[in-house]
Amino acid sequence: MKLSQPPTRQVISKLKTTISSHDQDPAWESFLNELGPNHHLQSSLWSTVKKANGWKSKRITIANPQSIVGGAQILIRNIRYFGNIGYVPKGPIYQKDNPQIADSLIQQLKKLAKTERINGLIVQPFEPGIMTETLINHGFRNCPIETSPTATVILDIRSELDDILAKMSKGMRNKIRRGQTRGIQCRQGEKADLPAFHQLLTQTARRRGFTIFDLDYFEHMWDTFSPTNSMQLFIAEYQGEPVAAQFCINRGNTIIAKQIGWSGAHPKRHPNEALDWFTIQWAKQQGYEFYDLEGISRADAESIVQSKQIDYSSLDGPTQYKIRLGGKVTILPTAFCFFTNPLLHSLYSRIGSHLARTQFMQKAAGRFRTG
Repeated sequence: MKLSQPPTRQVISKLKTTISSHDQDPAWESFLNELGPNHHLQSSLWSTVKKANGWKSKRITIANPQSIVGGAQILIRNIRYFGNIGYVPKGPIYQKDNPQIADSLIQQLKKLAKTERINGLIVQPFEPGIMTETLINHGFRNCPIETSPTATVILDIRSELDDILAKMSKGMRNKIRRGQTRGIQCRQGEKADLPAFHQLLTQTARRRGFTIFDLDYFEHMWDTFSPTNSMQLFIAEYQGEPVAAQFCINRGNTIIAKQIGWSGAHPKRHPNEALDWFTIQWAKQQGYEFYDLEGISRADAESIVQSKQIDYSSLDGPTQYKIRLGGKVTILPTAFCFFTNPLLHSLYSRIGSHLARTQFMQKAAGRFRTG
């Protein structure tokens, strides 16, 4: 008697793989929208934004006769001394009820790397699970460079506003109220407000010592995302003067605080706290369920999750601020690296961790960090 193959293997054998480089991909966007939670870094809109910065993109999709069941958007750029490097941020994406798709996707990524002469792949999964295990099984190794935040704070904003406030620290609640009573006015911004936002972000970057993209980058992002109403700008003003501003990306049931700038003026009026509260109220009114503050110290996050206690005095300023908003500290997957070039593979295997800490590598890694 001949035994039939397991159903999952039958499904896998009928799948078709397609490689696309189109800027706009309605079928891919439809798949992402129907699948459930996923990240905007895998959207074709994001590849359009990064194209202006010298990136090209390829999109691998795996489909059955009816629809797409998985895929990955890979951003590709030539890095000095390293050649072409491919980056898959917050992906691949696949149907969770068919984890064998994960294995097929990684196989296809490695094949694409050879045909496109990509010397190295950096893959950062969207969430923990089978994808992380699959990457390790395919020879990927943990990448010590943080290309996208690996820890964050996520606020559940489905409850009533009073309940959301109650989960915040007492100090945060007081600062929000002071912002409202001491003359801070918040509003939704427009494209014309981007220069003011960029100036505020520049001032913040100088104080904290990080680099930012040019104004043209944010204007291009606005032109790309705003037609789908998936990019928002919020402004906090005192007597008509912008003192704090942030832009957010909203996708699915979540709004993400991407960048915030503050002039440093009027600290006792608490414009940042008032601005976050305004954003929460706006998002809740629009039907969003979660507010992702995108990015805190991973070491602090791991300590908090393990101990289940918070020592605010040991936290850096941004991490402390975000945790006081009362959300859930969430650990995200790190990036994983795979080098198709034998020389780079050998070099990374021997001195990868040391190499990652050098100034040269940190500068090179800055090209991959999401903005």
